[in-house]
Amino acid sequence: MDSRFLKWLETERYGPAITRRFEKLNSYRVQMMTYPASFPPLVFVVPVFKNYSAGHWAFTESMRDGIGHGNNSGYAALNLAAVLGANPIYLLGFDMKHEGDRTHWHQGHIKPQTKQHLATFPQYFETAAKKLHQRKIKVVNLNWESGLTCFPKQAWQEVI
Repeated sequence: MDSRFLKWLETERYGPAITRRFEKLNSYRVQMMTYPASFPPLVFVVPVFKNYSAGHWAFTESMRDGIGHGNNSGYAALNLAAVLGANPIYLLGFDMKHEGDRTHWHQGHIKPQTKQHLATFPQYFETAAKKLHQRKIKVVNLNWESGLTCFPKQAWQEVI
């Protein structure tokens, strides 16, 4: 979702080895267009709903409308799954909390998020949860330790 990610890869801010690994991925590379930027041809671009600001609270029903982002990639992925017709949707890794000094589930993020920034995420998901419920799309959070409480939780072992 963060257009800077591709720029950081391109300029090798993560290091040349990470850039080469990204280039060799045998998977789809999907990027949300939250603001004007150019992307390499190997990236499939998903439009944001109207504009960056409007995309914060949007949770759309069609790709023609673009998708909402809730200011985090998990929310954008949830909206993308819903517009593509996934039902049920299982959330894996939606921690929504800081643990010590870590601000992301992975290492190496160049611009860490603040605790105040992270605290806004559940509000966006609560809006999405209401819209998903109205559309009869079932969403289950597979992380018992998650700070995200607007979806029912279930053990991932039960799903697999």
